[in-house]
Parts: sequence; C-alpha cells; structure tokens
Amino acid sequence: MEPNQTKTLSYLQDEDGFARLLDDWGDRLLRLCTLYLKDVHLAEDAVQETLLRAWRKADTFHGKGSETTWITRIAINVCKSYLRSPWKRRRAPAEELDTLFAATDDPQVDDTLPRAILALSRPYREVIILYYYQELKAREIADVLHVDVSTVTARLSRARKMLREALKGWYYDE
Repeated sequence: MEPNQTKTLSYLQDEDGFARLLDDWGDRLLRLCTLYLKDVHLAEDAVQETLLRAWRKADTFHGKGSETTWITRIAINVCKSYLRSPWKRRRAPAEELDTLFAATDDPQVDDTLPRAILALSRPYREVIILYYYQELKAREIADVLHVDVSTVTARLSRARKMLREALKGWYYDE
C-alpha cells in the first residue's frame, strides 16, 4: 500500500487503523526484524512496537518519502534499540538462530543463503535485507539508513562479493 505522497497517514488512527497496519506490514516487518535481530521472538516484539509507534505517529507522516521508507526506518530504529538494550547483550541467541530455520522439517529447504546473510556484519546485512527482501531501491535504502546512495551501492557490492565468497561450492561453481 503506497498512499498519495502528499497525504498524511492520519486515516490509520481510527479504530481499525492498527489492524490495517498489521495486515499491510506485519509479514514484511517480521522478516526484516527477524533478519536484523537474529531472534524470532524478539523480532515479534519489535514488529509490535514498530506498528504501535507507526499507528500512534501516523499523523506526523507528511509524505516527504514513501510510507515504505518511513515504516522501515521505524522498524530499524526499534531493532537497534533492542540490540543496544542491556537485556539483549546478556542473552545468548545462538539457539534462536537454529529455531529461525527450524520452522519446517522439510529436508528440501536449503538455509545456506539466509545463514550466510546473517553472518555478514550489520552494515552489509542491512543493505542486503533492504534491497533483496524488502525490495527497496538504493535511494530508499539511503533514506532509511541516513547515508549517501554511493555508500549503499558500495555496501551492496561488497556484500555481494562476501556472499559470493561464502557461498563458493554451494551456489557458485568456482
């Protein structure tokens, strides 16, 4: 759902607004937050907080950017705040990473690529997730991350190179 760029999102503040936000953005945000936080349960909390913040602040959106970049920026800020919290730093999420891919017992499912993406450092993981999973353009990613477009394209290039190296023998014949 991409509303008119000059319109606010105040229509989301009625009684059904939160439900509309959840329907429109819930799955995308859950994927984003799970990949960002590497913890399914923490990601669910982050999505709820993101949607609540977006719902409460819908009247402050004035269309300077797209709704996608606005809500993605909120989600990333929530994820960063979760990662900075003392509680998160004391947790050992290694077991959670396994549950992330254990949602299916199908032996046909290959989780090599998602694991390689999660192994990237945060700046590279961010651009890969936003570009390929959230399907944002480089300009939108630059707006979300508050960096130059050239920084985004350089990070994408480096991240692809790192993934190519990490996936040698799996996806690349070298």
